[in-house]
Amino acid sequence: MRVLVAGATSVPGIPLLRELGERGHDVIGVTRSPGKAGEISARGAKPVLADVLDAAQISSVVKEFAPDAVVSLLTTLPKLGPIRIKDFEPATRLWSRGAGNLLAAAQQAGVARVVAESVIFAYGYGATGPARMDETDPYPGPPPRGGAEMLAALRGMERAVLGSGEHSNTEGIVLRYGVFYGPGVTHDELFRKLARWWALPAMTGTGIVSWVHIEDVAKATADAVERGGGGELYNIVDDRPQSFGDYVRELNGRLHRPRPWPISHRLVGLLAPYPATAFGTTWLPLSNAKAKADLGWTPIPR
Repeated sequence: MRVLVAGATSVPGIPLLRELGERGHDVIGVTRSPGKAGEISARGAKPVLADVLDAAQISSVVKEFAPDAVVSLLTTLPKLGPIRIKDFEPATRLWSRGAGNLLAAAQQAGVARVVAESVIFAYGYGATGPARMDETDPYPGPPPRGGAEMLAALRGMERAVLGSGEHSNTEGIVLRYGVFYGPGVTHDELFRKLARWWALPAMTGTGIVSWVHIEDVAKATADAVERGGGGELYNIVDDRPQSFGDYVRELNGRLHRPRPWPISHRLVGLLAPYPATAFGTTWLPLSNAKAKADLGWTPIPR
């Protein structure tokens, strides 16, 4: 299968290029940065320069290479994660314009399948919910303070992809990834360094989120390319949701560091309002049963 990956040098893009190549697929990696072409070639994929915000350019690329499937990894955030809502402005542009251009290009070229990256926070930032949330109610929660436009762009992208097969020959699949961790994940590597220096506090609060190892992301995405259902939404998350505080305590334990000192999410919110909401009060323990059943995917216990 010929697979075109947009956002090929993103955090999930690099391991996905490797995974698709190991499965025998012919992979094209799209980047707008000439300096990153070597990273794509090193993973056995063909680098192509294009900007998804340029509708004509990305349409020409998709038409030229005529892939069987397109993977949209169009999320860009600060390397250490968003601190304030304004940090989502580049991602909002990609969700509202770039992803739309890519989807339209795939539809015009008759691409059979588009698989699009989303995130668990598309469920919203509600403070309560069921013990495990599944895909049956995709938009139950409100946006974070000041984040209505950002969340609307993310959800709009999802709806466009999921509805693609209703009016074209291009079926769409959306993957809601959990919070990344593992090698190459910048914020996770920073947390590890801070823990080694005994400088990573355990934020308090009632929030629970779902996580996912970056290698499991690559495998699940490749599985969706090969056998995901058109018009379907999948949670790509580990088996065990946990609070940020528990994540930090476990990290300290693995590194043989003392138990971290607690810090209130309200205090964190004075300097980093978005993480204080996303990890301090948001309730997102998600079920991965659908992805396991439909994709044949199972995260590796860690």
